[in-house]
Amino acid sequence: MTKSHNETIFALSTTYGSSAIAIFRISGPKSSEIAKKYCRIKKLRDRFVHYTNIYDNKKQIIDKGCIIFFKSPRSYTGEDLLELHVHGSIAIIRKISDFLSKLPDLRLANPGEFSKRALLNNKGNALYFEGINNLIYSETENQRLAANKQIFGNSSNKCSMWRQKILNTMAFIDAEIEFSEEVEKNNKSLIADDIEGVKSEISRAVENYDTTNSLMHGSNIMIVGPTNVGKSSLFNFLIQDERMIVSNIEGTTTDQSEKSIDIFGNKANLIDSAGIRMAKNSIESKGIKKTFETINKTQKFILVLSPDSVNKENIKSIRKILIKLRPKNTVVIFNKADLLKSKVKFKEWINEVSELKKLKSISISCVKKSKTNNMLIKIYNFINKNLLSVDTNEKDYYFSEFRHNKCLMSIYENLGKAQADINNLEICNKYLRDAVDDLDELFGKHNTEDQLETIFNNFCIGK
Repeated sequence: MTKSHNETIFALSTTYGSSAIAIFRISGPKSSEIAKKYCRIKKLRDRFVHYTNIYDNKKQIIDKGCIIFFKSPRSYTGEDLLELHVHGSIAIIRKISDFLSKLPDLRLANPGEFSKRALLNNKGNALYFEGINNLIYSETENQRLAANKQIFGNSSNKCSMWRQKILNTMAFIDAEIEFSEEVEKNNKSLIADDIEGVKSEISRAVENYDTTNSLMHGSNIMIVGPTNVGKSSLFNFLIQDERMIVSNIEGTTTDQSEKSIDIFGNKANLIDSAGIRMAKNSIESKGIKKTFETINKTQKFILVLSPDSVNKENIKSIRKILIKLRPKNTVVIFNKADLLKSKVKFKEWINEVSELKKLKSISISCVKKSKTNNMLIKIYNFINKNLLSVDTNEKDYYFSEFRHNKCLMSIYENLGKAQADINNLEICNKYLRDAVDDLDELFGKHNTEDQLETIFNNFCIGK
């Protein structure tokens, strides 16, 4: 049954700015009244394109365009829903927005409120709508592929399968409790095996969470190294823009800069950082402090070294920094390969810092005459292979959000408790019920209003 809302909401569902077309969505009980009164349509047909004038409350024509009315429950939200397709000038967008905002019992939608109402009206589950949102924000091919898996059933089907398996196990346990005075060991073994099967699959999904999250939202890759090794030059080259100031003066970069780029279908969030050394002034000191704070929160790194940076202070600092980076994913870029005796100096770096031998490395030059398209492709290939590459055919790469991981970990924990209490079937069944409740929360079935707000707050206003 469709859940009704007393308030009718509206929003611009296309980008604000000059364009050929702009689309406004209006959802709720006032939708048909607005169409009839302000578009002067006497007979409003369901799912039919009406080409008509659109008037304001002073009976002045705002624009002429197409309107489509979707009768409940056959609409995106499950409510009566009206779409206004008008010319996409800023003046028209402002006029219609102002006009609609002043109508009684009509208000601007909150972020994701159309999708939230659709969820409450059983038009899809939370995983589906999160996939839609991720698809809207996707920038790379792999993000699109992962979002499509979320939308078109992979995650929902997997969760439904887990849910059914757990319910089957619970039914078997109920039968054992009801009809058997003493449960046979073989039956307990079967129950334990069934629980372990689901638990193992959920464990794989949890293990894939970090990768899936990076795939969907981008991998943070921090560029680190001593001062004046060419970190900012590399950053500028990778993003193909002269964003960072580059000079021969040590400590030029005193703060961080970030930029997202597409590397062969994978989103990379590059972070340029202040050079690591004993700071010469308070501003540089703050930048270096910020570098170490970001290092603690980041998992992927490009360590940049150069032939002219081999000295005792830098060797000592790189040894220390590599201890911090040891459990993380790090590659080395030996920069300034155009300098004389660069190969000798790069070997000196490796001899002085033995940890470098274990890391994948590449030698490049960021001087203008060396910055060819072939060089860029070479570096992109190196970064993609060693820091980004993901097999998007992997079946479990679709649980990408923090709340997904939280629910999955809770399910895994409850299944573990059920296994531990296999000799007390009533308690075992209680933990299995908790696991089913966790799965329902993943679907958004029993979420509280606050939980739903958390899910939909990062959606755009028109969705």
